[in-house]
Amino acid sequence: MKSYSNISEILAFLSQLQANNNRPWFMQHKAQYDALRQAWEHDMERLIELMAQVDDQVCGLNVKNCVYRIYRDVRFSNDKSPYKNYFSGVLGKGGRHTKLSCYYVHFQPGNIILGGGIWCPDRPVLDKLRSLIDAEPDEFLKAVQPALDAGYQWDSDSLKRVPKGFDAAHPMARFLKMKEYLLLKRCPASYLDVDDWVARVAASLPVLKPMHDFLNYVFDDD
Repeated sequence: MKSYSNISEILAFLSQLQANNNRPWFMQHKAQYDALRQAWEHDMERLIELMAQVDDQVCGLNVKNCVYRIYRDVRFSNDKSPYKNYFSGVLGKGGRHTKLSCYYVHFQPGNIILGGGIWCPDRPVLDKLRSLIDAEPDEFLKAVQPALDAGYQWDSDSLKRVPKGFDAAHPMARFLKMKEYLLLKRCPASYLDVDDWVARVAASLPVLKPMHDFLNYVFDDD
């Protein structure tokens, strides 16, 4: 099956947007953006359908709730560029507002990312995650190994020291110091240079499911 969206065209448009990140240029090219966005959302909807076959937390998601807007919130940023230069989306219960460990796709010129995990959790959730890893270290390592074997890598901010309450020489110190738990895979643009990029991404993401299942255990009582 052939994807509706052409990733090469999307990346070319985003490259132009990056060089002309202003409202007059964007409005002049709004029709092109709308067509590219519509086709991409159509493919993202199919990605949701394919991922729902392997992960229940993706079932029933509305694509509009999963994809991020291109408009930037510049209120608290020194960068006042009005538009993002990437298309991105989250696949997980609650869509882009979820607090759960979930899947993430990010298409940007020179920065194609597949990934998943929990980004910037609240302190109570982070405390639970650290306690869970402390209590079940072998299960945690087993859960993340499939993604590591598939080329995903940790991309998380960390403390300089092991948090209070844990031994400084703890064998899982590296993971206890993490402030978030994200596994990302950065791919060359050629990774998506196929007729059906949706199927390729859908085949790449399921290795993250064991990690999601482990991390989301801390939400079971909520």
